[in-house]
Amino acid sequence: MKQIRFGIVGCGVISDWHARAIGEIEGAVLTGVTDIRQESAHAFGQKYGAKAFATLEELLTSDIDAVCICTPSGLHASQAIQAANSGKHIVLEKPIGITAEQLDGLEEAVERNGVKLCAVSQYLFSQAMEQAKQAVESGRLGKLILGDITMKFLRTREYYQSSSWRGTWAMDGGGALMNQGIHGVGMLLYLMGPVKRVTAHVRTLYHQIEVEDTAVALLEFENGALGHIVGTTSVYPGYPRVLQVTGENGTITITEDQITGWRLRDEPEERLSAGKVTDTSSVPTNFGIEGHKKLIEDFVHAVWEDCQPKIDLKKGREAVDLILAIYESSRTGKTITL
Repeated sequence: MKQIRFGIVGCGVISDWHARAIGEIEGAVLTGVTDIRQESAHAFGQKYGAKAFATLEELLTSDIDAVCICTPSGLHASQAIQAANSGKHIVLEKPIGITAEQLDGLEEAVERNGVKLCAVSQYLFSQAMEQAKQAVESGRLGKLILGDITMKFLRTREYYQSSSWRGTWAMDGGGALMNQGIHGVGMLLYLMGPVKRVTAHVRTLYHQIEVEDTAVALLEFENGALGHIVGTTSVYPGYPRVLQVTGENGTITITEDQITGWRLRDEPEERLSAGKVTDTSSVPTNFGIEGHKKLIEDFVHAVWEDCQPKIDLKKGREAVDLILAIYESSRTGKTITL
C-alpha cells in the first residue's frame, strides 16, 4: 500500500504529538516540515527523519500528500486554504478558523479543490466519548434534559508571556473558550447536538491579556434541552474538565477523557473507566498521543476510501461558531440565535 506522505507546518509544542502519531500509523510517513524559525524546522526534521523546508510554499510544492497545520490559531485558516489550493489534504489543529469569514473561505477552498480536511478534536475518539455517544444515540438516556461542561483551568502569566501571539485577538482568536476550552465545547456538542440560542458573559478578570480568561454561557439546544458552559484560565490551582449529560433516564459524567459517573435508571454503574484521569487543567501538555493517532488513522482511511473523516470541516466549525456567538452575546448583551 502506498503511504500517505505528510508534512507538518509549524514545529512548536503540538507538532510532536502529530509527528509521533504519524510514526505509529501504518500507511503514513512524515517526509517534510517547515517553520518560520529555520533552526526549529531543521531540529524537528532531524528528530523525526524528515526534510526541513524553508517556506510553506516550498513544502506545498513537494511530493507530500497531506499537511498537519500546527501553527498559531490566527494562521490556521489561511494556511489551510493555501494547502487546499495546492491540492493537499489537511489535518488542521483547533480552532480551524477564528472568524466566520475565515471559516467560509476555508469551506469554499476545500470544496473547490476536492481535498479532505480533518479538524483536530482528539477527545472525540476516546472510549469514554464513544460509550456516551452510543448511549445517547440508542436512546438509553431517554429525552435529553441538561448538558454541561465545566473547564476551570489555570494558565500562568509565564504561559502567556512565552509567545507574543498568546492571549491576542488577532492570533489566538479568543482565550479560555477559543483556545483552551474549544475541545470541551466540541465534546458537549458531540453528545447534545446543535445549540439554538445562547446568552453569555465573557470577561478578563485575572490575566493581563486582550482576550477572555473567564466565561459563562447559558444554552438552549435545538432538541429543547438546556445547558451551560463555564470556561476559565483564571482558577487556582486548576481543576479537571467535567462534562455531564443528563437525560430522563440518568446522567453520564466524563472527567477529562474518563467516565467517572454512569447512573442510568435500571442499569448497574458498570462502565466507569479503569484508567486514571489525566489532568490538563494546569499542565496543557499532560496527555498522550493516542487521540491524535486515532484521529489521523481515521483521516488516512478517509483519503484512501474517498470518504469524509469523522471530524470533518462541518463538525470542526460547530464549536467555533458557538464560541463566536458567545462572544457576540457578551459584547451586545443580547441572546444570540445560531
